[in-house]
Formats: sequence, C-alpha cells, structure tokens
Amino acid sequence: MKTILVRLGLLLLLINMRKQHVVPNVIIAVLFISHLTANAQYRESDHKKLPDGVMAVTAPGNYGNPGSTYMLTNDISSDRSTLFLGKDVTLDLNGYTLTYADGDYEHLPNYGFEEGLKGWNVSKAPGAKVENTADVHQFIGDKVLRLKAGDVITSEYINLPVAGRSYYAMCGITGHYYHDMGGDVANDMRISVYVDDEAGNEVKCTTSYGDTTMVSCPVENRSARLGGGFIMAHLNNLPAGKYRIRVKAENDCLVDQIDIRPAMDVGIGIIEDTHPMGHNDHLYNRNHSAFFDYTGDVSTGKPVPGIPEVEGTGTVTIKNGVIKNGCIGAMSWGVQSTAGDVRIILDNVKFVSSGINTIAVDVPHATIINCRFEIQSPFIINRHGAEFYAVDLRGLKASEVSFSAFYGGQGCLVFKGKHSIIHHNYFVNRQTVTNHYSVMAMGDSSMIFENRFEPEIGSGLEIFRHKHIEIFNNLFRIKAAPPSCEYHEHYSTNAIRVADYGAELGSPRGCFGNRIYNNKFYISGRKFEQYPEYIPMASAFFFSTSAGENYIFGNRIYIEQEDPDTDAEAYAFYIGNARGGQLYNNRITTNVTPIWVACGYGSATGTLIFENQIIRSPTTVTDFQPVRMGWIERTDCLAKDIEFRSNEFEGLDFGIDATTQHHTYSVYWTMAVNVIDKKGKEVSGTKVIILDKNKKEVLNQRTNSTGSVQVELPEYTIDGELITYLSPYTVIVNKKKKEVSLNTNQELTITVISRYMHSFW
Repeated sequence: MKTILVRLGLLLLLINMRKQHVVPNVIIAVLFISHLTANAQYRESDHKKLPDGVMAVTAPGNYGNPGSTYMLTNDISSDRSTLFLGKDVTLDLNGYTLTYADGDYEHLPNYGFEEGLKGWNVSKAPGAKVENTADVHQFIGDKVLRLKAGDVITSEYINLPVAGRSYYAMCGITGHYYHDMGGDVANDMRISVYVDDEAGNEVKCTTSYGDTTMVSCPVENRSARLGGGFIMAHLNNLPAGKYRIRVKAENDCLVDQIDIRPAMDVGIGIIEDTHPMGHNDHLYNRNHSAFFDYTGDVSTGKPVPGIPEVEGTGTVTIKNGVIKNGCIGAMSWGVQSTAGDVRIILDNVKFVSSGINTIAVDVPHATIINCRFEIQSPFIINRHGAEFYAVDLRGLKASEVSFSAFYGGQGCLVFKGKHSIIHHNYFVNRQTVTNHYSVMAMGDSSMIFENRFEPEIGSGLEIFRHKHIEIFNNLFRIKAAPPSCEYHEHYSTNAIRVADYGAELGSPRGCFGNRIYNNKFYISGRKFEQYPEYIPMASAFFFSTSAGENYIFGNRIYIEQEDPDTDAEAYAFYIGNARGGQLYNNRITTNVTPIWVACGYGSATGTLIFENQIIRSPTTVTDFQPVRMGWIERTDCLAKDIEFRSNEFEGLDFGIDATTQHHTYSVYWTMAVNVIDKKGKEVSGTKVIILDKNKKEVLNQRTNSTGSVQVELPEYTIDGELITYLSPYTVIVNKKKKEVSLNTNQELTITVISRYMHSFW
C-alpha cells in the first residue's frame, strides 16, 4: 500500500510539473523502474459464499436494481447475449465464467480452404483454384481460393440452431494491391454472397435498421476497401435449420474464410439506447452497431421490454472472473455499453474471445485495472478507421487503463477520451491489417507511461491527428513484419507513429504539441528470404506531422538490422510528409543508417535534429552514413530547410547519403572556448571573437565566470548543388588566433596572460 501511495504521489507531482514542461529525472527514474515488475496483475479468484445483502446470479437475464451488488454462484452461459445490467450496480463474477454465444453452432467444414476444395461444390466454378497465400497474396492461413469472373461456389449445409437471431454469412476477400488497380479502387475485386435454405431456396432478408430498410441478404456486387476485408450478408428472423452459402465472383478475385456465424452477441450489455445497424454497408460506413437483436423500436433505439434502460450518470462495476465467447463468431463484444455518462469499472476480469471483429470491451469510457484480454482475431471486416480493437473506449470522457495485459487482436486498445491515463500495461498485439496499432491514442492531453509494447507482429502506438499527448517511460520491442494483405513491396512496423497526413499549420485536425520522451526502443530489422522482392522496414519513429511542433527527446533507441547487406531497412527516425518537429537529446545505438529524412513517404520541411548521440554498434559489420536523405524513386521526396545541430557521433563520422534531388539543409556544431591563464585558472571577462571563413564576425563575447564561451555555428549549408562553407573559423582571444575546422562538436582551450599578471609586468 505504501508503494502505491508513493507512486501516486509521484504521479500527481509529475502531472503538475508537466504543465510547466518540467520532468524531474528522479521521478522519471522511479516510475520507469516500477513498470518492470508491476504489469499484468490479473489473478484467478476463489469462489466466495454469498454475503448478506448480495443478490445471487445463477442464470442469464436482466439485473438492474440501482445500488445492488450481484454475485455469480456458478458458471452461467447463453446461446445469445448473457446479461444486461442497469447503472449503479456491481457484478461480482466470483471466480466463475460467464459465456455468451454458447450454442451448438457449427462452422462450414474447410471454411479456410486449408484442405483444398474439400466440402465445396465448384461445378459452376471452372476457374476455382486453391493457391498458397505466400505465393499469391497474404491473407489468413496458408491457403486462398482463386476465382474467375462468373464463378460460383457452394458450401455444404450446416445447422443454424437458434431461431430469430442474427447471423453473418461472410466471405473474406483480399482485394487487389493498389498499383495493380491502376490507382483506381473501383477496379477492386467484387463478389456477391447468397444463402440457401434446406430446400435449396434462396434466402432473402429485408431488414429495418436505424437509418433505413435494406435487403441484407443477399449482398451483391460488393468489394472490400483497400487492404482487404469481409463481405457480410446479415441473416435475421430465420427459423432454425440447415443453410448453406454461395459466393459468386463478379470479377477475378481471391476469397477465403467463408462461413455462417452467430453475430452481434454480448457477454454483458449496458443499454441507454440500441444502435440497430449491421448491414454490410453500415460496416463500411463505420456506423456503430450495438444490441441489434435486442431492439424493440429501430427508429428510437429503444430496447425490448424488460432490459434495464440506463439514463444519466453512474457506474457499473464488473470484477473477479472470466467473460468468454462460446464460439468463433463475427461481430461480438464481451462488454458493450451505449450509456454515454456511465463509467464502466472492470477490475480483475479476464476476457477470452475469437472471431472476425471480436471485441472484448466497447464502451464510452472506463476504468480498467488488473484485467487480461486474450483475443484471437485473424482479420477484420473493414480495417479503415479506429474501431474493432480488443478494447474500444470510444467516448470523449477520460478513461484509465492500468496493470492489464493484452494478447492478440487487430490492435489492443483505442481510446478517445481527453486526459486519459494509460499505464503499467503489457501489449502483445497480433496485427495483420494496416494501421491497427497496439494502442491508438486519440485522446488529447492524455498520458501513456510505464507500458511494455512487445507485439508478436505489428506496431506499437500511433497518435493520429491528436494533440498534447505525453508518452514516456515505456518499453518497445518492434520487429520487421512479413508482407501484409495490403503491402507486398514495402511495409513498415513502427514503435510510434505520429501523423496528420499533411494538415495545415494549426489545423484542428493536426497532430502537434505531443511530447515523447524517456522511452526505450529495441528495433529489429530482417530480410525475409522467401520474399526476395519485398522490403521490410522497422522503425522507432514514423514521423509524418505538419500542423505544428512535436517533441521527441531523451529516448534510448537500439537498432539491430539482422541482414545489413540486404535492402531490408531499420531506422530510429523515418521522416516524411512532415513539416517541423524537434528530435533531440536521443541516444541511438545502431549497426545501420538510423535516420532517413524525406523518406519514401514524402518530403520533410523544417525539422530540427539536434544534440542526439549516435553510436556505432559493436556488432556492425558494414560501414554506413548516419543520415539518408531523399528517395530516388520519387522526385517529390525532398529535404527542405532541415537543420542538423550539435549531434555527437561515436564510432563513425557525420555524413549524409543524399540523392541528387534539390535538398536544402544546414549542419551546425557547438564550439566551446575555454580561456585560462598560465597557472590553469579560468579567466573570466576576456573577450572572445570568432570569424567565419569569410572573415565575418559571428561572435564577440566575454567569457563567463568559469572562463568559457559556447556558441553553435554552421559548418556548411546546402541548397541543391550549391554548398556554402562557413568553416574553418578563426578564434581570437587577446592577440592569440586559432583556426578551427568545425566538423564536429569541439572544445578548445586558449592560454592567455591574465589582466592581473599583465598589470604587474
């Protein structure tokens, strides 16, 4: 308890001092050390006897008496959603497991084509051919099915055991790579999804949603957005029975993971209103879906009678047990809430779920502590947008997530609440879709600290178009990834990305005022021999902001490129489509070039890179320049007004591997002049004059109380092919002159006759 109080006291002091941009080293040290042992505190709970005044929960249902505490006295499950809670209640799972979607649900045999065409009728698909994803297009598993335009494949029948509920008939589709479409996404792969009943009749569902009424099955002539995804036909209000799926290729395409699955189930629901969306088009328009099957009136979002309706502020506490998905589903949630003013408190809860768009927690705001999330999600329906992470805190009120562990998922945590705090967590992402980071930081003025980011595959953290976020004392271990469904020529995994896609200066959609400091990064690059034409890249920072200044300082970065003689890439700073930015006082140990300015992502303008320490790693086997500039494959990847100031180098000299494009940049170094007398005593008040190469006076200043003067001066400037040298400099102290070739930070000492000795003589 004492340790917790000390840490909280230090945290409060830090919050207060960060407002003044002051971060004491002692606080940084204490907080950083604490995260090494304090993450991931979920523990199994023993079953307790029912205390007096606590209401027993023995079966699925509605539990909504305000002020009540409910407690499980046994495991409970439902073949649909399991519990609905009112506000201002506590649910103690009491060490038991709550299971949702726990019915006798079947899957189509061989839905991923890992056994070839077994179980599929391809009599109307002469072009059908199972191929290796590694050879054709990355997606899910080892196999993918190629279809030609007009091909129709039909599955076996499976039993849908629960009547009147939502199912998704789904088909994964890789889509084309962007360049293969000639840059026009209208040329992407397109399919239609049909369902037949046991008599072979086509099923047609016309469904009323919150915005309109649409045919939800079949879904015809649809494509996923760039990067692949799923086409979903929404089945509802059908009798139980046997059904099968048919998929028609509207043009040549690659498909996979074809199945009919239960959809829209929740383990625990808290409802202010329902969000009755769920058509395929809603999913691609990023409409939020919640409690479709429990909607009484789609026009108002009023739930069916009996379910507690939550209004106003309050809390719901859920603790001490397991919430589990009973099937491999599609579009499901462990805990979901639409009550915007109700804080969900999750304490010592383990979530286990699998499927497409399988979510552990989807609530407006929450306090999450000592929880564990085990999410198996091989892909998502629509990778665009910041949804369908393992935990989605989608409201603007502050949340806190701490001492929890996240395993798997297409992204672990996204939060949008301002002034949120994310600390002492362990993130093991398994990201196969683009731009679903372990953490998507979308809450302005939030703090992220003392976390460990060790994705199995994928990236660490992204700030996209948000401001004044502080990221400090975290540990990142990032590895290069194989090709993805979207990128097969070049693909990056990044510890941290800050981005706003070229926003105008000061734009409300800009990314600025963010401070990232005192983190440790271990970046591992490699070449994948099975993909010789593919260039993998891993970086500590992918920097692409333009709306204002962001600050990256005091970090320790270790770059280890396993295959430095190949075209595989690994960087500390990957800077493109950027304007501004201050990157300083970072320590980089590397065996390859650590900085790429004006990278393949675009130009860089006005970035300051100063007072960093770049150390040649002892494992280095090849020579390299510390900076790469420009990209020969694009004429618009230009460095403009970049400044390199007073950086230090150990084991290598400063140099830039630049393309012949028209770059503009300057190189500065710090010169310190110490003036002493013949006895070695500092001489204060002595005038020091410095002239540049052209004999222009650039400094005329007297030494300070320690007998020294320090100044930062340019060695040279570059403007395309024009090089302007300002070095060597001439230092004049009294009548002594010394010429200095300023190509590194330098300190020189000049001995003079002090004025006291001069007067004596």
